[in-house]
Amino acid sequence: MFRLSSRLSGNAASQAVQAVRVLATQTGLTSIAGSANIARMRGMTGVIAQSASYSSVPRQMTQQMTLKEVGIMDPYVIPEKENRPSLFTDYKTWIKYAKLRMRNTGMTAASTLGMCWKLKDFGLTGRFLGESEEAYIGMNEAFAKGDRKYLEEICTPSMYAKLNRQLKDRVGRYEWKYHGIVEKPQIVSIRQGQIGGHVLIQMIVRLHSNQSMGVFDKKNKLIAGDLKKSVPVLEYLVFQRYITDPEDNWRILGKTAPSPSS
Repeated sequence: MFRLSSRLSGNAASQAVQAVRVLATQTGLTSIAGSANIARMRGMTGVIAQSASYSSVPRQMTQQMTLKEVGIMDPYVIPEKENRPSLFTDYKTWIKYAKLRMRNTGMTAASTLGMCWKLKDFGLTGRFLGESEEAYIGMNEAFAKGDRKYLEEICTPSMYAKLNRQLKDRVGRYEWKYHGIVEKPQIVSIRQGQIGGHVLIQMIVRLHSNQSMGVFDKKNKLIAGDLKKSVPVLEYLVFQRYITDPEDNWRILGKTAPSPSS
């Protein structure tokens, strides 16, 4: 799908610590009870490329490698602010939520450090956010156009199979437009795992953007949606890559959603 360039660090230890600090700030380690005010949109979520938890393996493999298909290693996503429990009115639920949030932050920081150290690239997460947004746009545009070749390149095999089934079942011609971000993309989770001797990394990225869609019949008449009216869409995309496989690139594995607070 897309590959982030690797660059050797002159001061690896210092950059590693800084990378972890940035991720800790992003994921909220410094403030368990509070966060930015986020508007959660429902409406058109998943209107173009809906998918849940799908499993996949890298496309390029040698015959000696026997890697089992894996789904999302840890689908946990911190609830949006308005759905988080209150410390004052629901103490027990808040304690559970706080523990899960701290666990997520710690595992994300540890996985980030391990990933950046193995790749010798401590600026990877910052660049990844921009590229993940481009990949998200590309996936939606390709799905609207019915571009199976591009979808196969940008998605894992299982994700592609799901989208391909949707393409076969849909009726009419689709158009999709991207109208910019509502909030900057944010990495909310990073996980690292060992599969068949290879290191697998999965990142969950929060993408909040304005989009519009139109569906047209054979006479080019609009039968659903409205390209002129954009709506905010909040989605969580899961990207994965076997970082020890030089032939593997970052691909879209699927989607997840914020976990319930209780």
